[in-house]
Amino acid sequence: MKKKIYLASFSLILLAGFATYTIYTKTNDSQNIEETKRINQVLDKETLEQSKEKRSEKNREDFSVDFKKADAETIYNTFNDSNADSIINSLEISNDDSDRILVSPDGTILSGQAIIDENGTEVDSNTDKNSITVKELKDLVLKHKEKIDELATQNSPLE
Repeated sequence: MKKKIYLASFSLILLAGFATYTIYTKTNDSQNIEETKRINQVLDKETLEQSKEKRSEKNREDFSVDFKKADAETIYNTFNDSNADSIINSLEISNDDSDRILVSPDGTILSGQAIIDENGTEVDSNTDKNSITVKELKDLVLKHKEKIDELATQNSPLE
C-alpha cells in the first residue's frame, strides 16, 4: 500500500512539474514573441526611414546638373537646345552674378530653397554640391560659346 501511495505522490509531483514547466515555457515564448514583434516594428520603421532618406538623397542628386566640369554638349542639352546668348539671357533674367543657382536637367533654374518631391526632399542652391554662381555658369557658357552655337545651328529646324 505504501508503494502505491509513493507511486501516486511521485506521479502527482511529476505531473505538477510538467504543468509548471509547460506554463513557464509558454509564458516566456509569448513574451519573446511580443518582444520580437516590437523589435521588428522598430526595425521596420528604421528601414522605412532609411529607405526614404536614400530615395530623398537620390532625388536630391538627380535634381540638378553638375556644371563645374560640363562640356558644351551638356550645357546645350540642359538648356533645351538654346544658343549661348539665349542661355546667358535666361541666367540674367532674375539673377545677379553672385547668386548661387541650381539647374535641373530640363533647364529649370532654381535660386534658393525648394521641396522637390512628395517625401519633402528639400534642395538649397546655397548649400547643394551642384550649386554654381551665375557668373561661373556664364563664364562656362562663354568658354564653350562657339561649340554651343554650332550645336544650336546644326539642330535648328530649317526655315
